[in-house]
Amino acid sequence: KVYMLGEDGHWDDRGTGYVQVEMIQELDSLGLRVIAEGTPDKTLLETKIFEEEVFQRQGDTIITWTNPESRDDVALSFQEAAGAQEVWEMVCQVQGRSPHDAFGDEYEQDAAPSGQG
Repeated sequence: KVYMLGEDGHWDDRGTGYVQVEMIQELDSLGLRVIAEGTPDKTLLETKIFEEEVFQRQGDTIITWTNPESRDDVALSFQEAAGAQEVWEMVCQVQGRSPHDAFGDEYEQDAAPSGQG
């Protein structure tokens, strides 16, 4: 599931989909693209993988970040830990950092919803 933090401070569910790590031409960068489940022509999220360490792991199934350009707070909640780990490792590989030392608590008080998608 894709969540974005609304102006009211609540996480808004933007839909369920499949995450792809790929070159996004419009952003001229490697990025994350989430394609809507059941609607392959609908994109729920498109974001570049920033070189800054803005991505954080929240437990086994959630990845959060603040887009340094738009200042949007975003969370991806995965149904299974294996899916979150796979995407996390790809993000870290693009950033050139180890996926094992990046569990942060920066977002703990604003943690994303833990519901399964």
